[in-house]
Amino acid sequence: MNLKLRHKLRRLTSALVFLLLIFVFLIIVLWDSVVQTTPVGHTSVLWHRFPISDEHSVGPLREGVHLIQPWDQFYTYDLRLQTSDHDFQVVSKDGLHFNISFTIRWRLLRDKIVLLNQTLGPAYVEKLLAPKIGWAARRVVALYSAEALFTEKRSEVQDALYELITSASIENGIAPEAPGRHDPNDVLELTDVLILRVELPPQIRQAIENKLEQGQIVEEYRFIVEREELESQRKAIEADGIRKFQETIAPAISDSYLKWRGIEASLELAKSPNSKIVIFGNSESGLPVIFDATDKTAPAGGPAGIDDPASAVSTGPDKTSPNKAGVQTQQPASSSTTPNMPPIPGPMRGYKDDGPGHRYPAAHSQQR
Repeated sequence: MNLKLRHKLRRLTSALVFLLLIFVFLIIVLWDSVVQTTPVGHTSVLWHRFPISDEHSVGPLREGVHLIQPWDQFYTYDLRLQTSDHDFQVVSKDGLHFNISFTIRWRLLRDKIVLLNQTLGPAYVEKLLAPKIGWAARRVVALYSAEALFTEKRSEVQDALYELITSASIENGIAPEAPGRHDPNDVLELTDVLILRVELPPQIRQAIENKLEQGQIVEEYRFIVEREELESQRKAIEADGIRKFQETIAPAISDSYLKWRGIEASLELAKSPNSKIVIFGNSESGLPVIFDATDKTAPAGGPAGIDDPASAVSTGPDKTSPNKAGVQTQQPASSSTTPNMPPIPGPMRGYKDDGPGHRYPAAHSQQR
């Protein structure tokens, strides 16, 4: 009896181990089909192949781990801000063909994720977003010239493109970034459409850049002209102010006032520790003249700046006569040739004579 029981237990244990191994094998094989994960910032839609109720699609599902049946389908969508770049060939208003690139940014609407999965699926960018952007880009760019895409009208083109795509009159499933403007069939919210680059032919691009450069130079010249006009007005106002100032102070300025200011200036110069020569008697109403008497380059024969007056007096043109040796000698001119210049006997008037080479001003000079 014990042997039969042991034999049955062994067979049962072997069957359980075999079933356990099969179960583990199935889990390993079907793990990716049974265990699904919804990452952070995402949502999911579960599609039942054999639904219990009439609903085949269930969602949106929360973030985390989900256990599903191996024959069901599990779709995951990103709810965060998404970005995509697309190139389109367009024609401008002036008939120029060129390529333009856009950067598109959008968000999916969480409440409409089941509708998106049923109508478009994961490839909604290629099926809905890119074709609509291309259609709107061709329609809007055709209203502008190629030059407008390089100027301040570039933002205007972007705004016109965004308004056309998100217009309420066009049911395309794309809603603007405004909570109150969502339609029941909208599945995503368009944030903005930005012009990334414009690829023009090299010759056209260079011509447009040269034109814009010349336009900036013209604006610079206009600014210079305006600046010079303002400078002219400033100078006119300054001249008018100077004229009014002179008209105001002219009656108050007299000869006595100017003489007093000259005396003050002479006193300030006289206070200097340097040695000076002050000459009075320039005129009846004149001011004293002050000279510096410490000039190191003065000649030894007298004070600085005063030469021998007798040597500076000329009595007429010189005459030369040859001597016996044939050498030309200088002869003084006779008084008959200079009737208006009588000879000056003795020292010059106004100078004291202490001997040869020692003439200096008379008592009218005072050394300090």
